[in-house]
Amino acid sequence: VPIEVQQSVMVGPDGTEWSDASSMMTDYQQQQMWYAPMTSLASPMEPVFMVAIPTGPFMMPAGMPSVSDMDDAWYDQYYGGHWVAGHHGENGRWGNWRRNEGYQVSPVLRRIWDADENVTLAEVLDVLMDVALDRAGAAWICERVADGDQTTAEYVMFGAQPHVLALAVHEFGREVVTALIERASPDTANNLVSQLFGHLLDLSRHPHGCRVVQHAIEHCPKELQGPIQEELRGEVVSCIESAHANFVIQKCIQSLPRLATQFIVQEVSEQAVYLARHRFGCRVHQRILEHASESDVKSVLAEVMRSRNPLTCDEFGNYVVQHILEFGSSDLQEAVVKTLLSDIGGFGSHKHSSNVVEKAMAVVPGARDRVIDAILAHRGARCDDSFWSS
Repeated sequence: VPIEVQQSVMVGPDGTEWSDASSMMTDYQQQQMWYAPMTSLASPMEPVFMVAIPTGPFMMPAGMPSVSDMDDAWYDQYYGGHWVAGHHGENGRWGNWRRNEGYQVSPVLRRIWDADENVTLAEVLDVLMDVALDRAGAAWICERVADGDQTTAEYVMFGAQPHVLALAVHEFGREVVTALIERASPDTANNLVSQLFGHLLDLSRHPHGCRVVQHAIEHCPKELQGPIQEELRGEVVSCIESAHANFVIQKCIQSLPRLATQFIVQEVSEQAVYLARHRFGCRVHQRILEHASESDVKSVLAEVMRSRNPLTCDEFGNYVVQHILEFGSSDLQEAVVKTLLSDIGGFGSHKHSSNVVEKAMAVVPGARDRVIDAILAHRGARCDDSFWSS
């Protein structure tokens, strides 16, 4: 969408103005630029604007007048001295828009691109955001962290700590954060994870941030028990509906103590049938069947079992019913098998429920013979001696 340039004031389609834009773009005022809403690297849900110019883009929070008018404390808090570029820059690499310096690539990053073996970790930490937001640079850091000891991880952690949120929501930066969580000492990893507190919900819904949260839950479950309950309570269903946050909910069920996931079980049970039919919700039901206590499973499946007939034929619900056959109690298994036998012709010939019939035959003791007898009875066959002798 073109931005109108009027007397040194850039006006976006929503009326946002940058009063001294000419000081930054004197050479580009006559060229077409464009505007797009984006996601803040520091606060995933905060809207920002991207303005593309020939040398590369920079990102500015909505409503901020200009770089020169920006408060230094705010600037350092959110970007640590960097405007992080949102596109592939020179040579297809990721670059940064540094304050009042224009589009640049760090010499250290260039040396990494050139496979310079003399690059040191100390040099990289001096320009960490340049390196960590680049594909090759992030891989370089992760390799050193993986090959080194805890001291190496803690050394990198010291430089990365002010930028954890910005790294967590970046395609390559998240790899650095997850490597540090995995390799650092427990105390250091817990300290890093604590930087995520207050942002867990937004990060869980972010395509890259959700992976960091999952990794944190897996490696620092005790540290996250309280914050997870506090920040996700009341948002479980909306998280399950999210293409990204549903994996966080699944990881909570898998890795956190059962007492810490009671709020998830409760909120799922309130909309159990709806979630069983949902593309992502059926996965959460499966994790509950695998990891929750018997009492929790019963509370979640109470309504599901009353709706097992339609769920058996549902595109996603059939996976929940299959999991009931595999992980449910013998009473639940028997109830499902009886449902299948009541109309074996219909269930056995249906696109989705036929998978449930196969699962019952495979995992429920004695179900195979019962299904075969029901199929033969349905077809009017008679298994007498004369039939076999012929």
